[in-house]
Amino acid sequence: MEVPAYQSGCPDKIDAQAWEALQNKQINIITFASSKTVTNFYKLLQKALNTSSKVDILSLLDNVCLASIGPQTSKTCHELLDRVNLEAKEYTLEGLTKELVQYFSRG
Repeated sequence: MEVPAYQSGCPDKIDAQAWEALQNKQINIITFASSKTVTNFYKLLQKALNTSSKVDILSLLDNVCLASIGPQTSKTCHELLDRVNLEAKEYTLEGLTKELVQYFSRG
C-alpha cells in the first residue's frame, strides 16, 4: 500500500505581492528546496511575463541571489536560470540556512 506523505503543486499564477516585489527589485534572495520548486518558479515567471524568452526571465533576476539546497536543485537552477549563487554543503533546510547566513555575513 502506498501512502503519500505530502502533496505539492504549483499555483495557477504568481502571488501579486511577490510579483510586484520582484518587478520592483525588492527581492534579495530566492531559495529553492527542490528541483520542482525551480521548475514551478520558472513556469510562473513565464506565465506572468507572458513570454517563453529566457532572456526576459533572467533579466528579472539580475540582482537576486539564487540559493539551492543541494546539487540536484542546483543543476535545475543552472538549466533554467543559468546560475546558482550558493548551494548548501549539508543538503537540509538547516544547511541551507547556515550557508545563507555565511553568504550574507561576508558582506
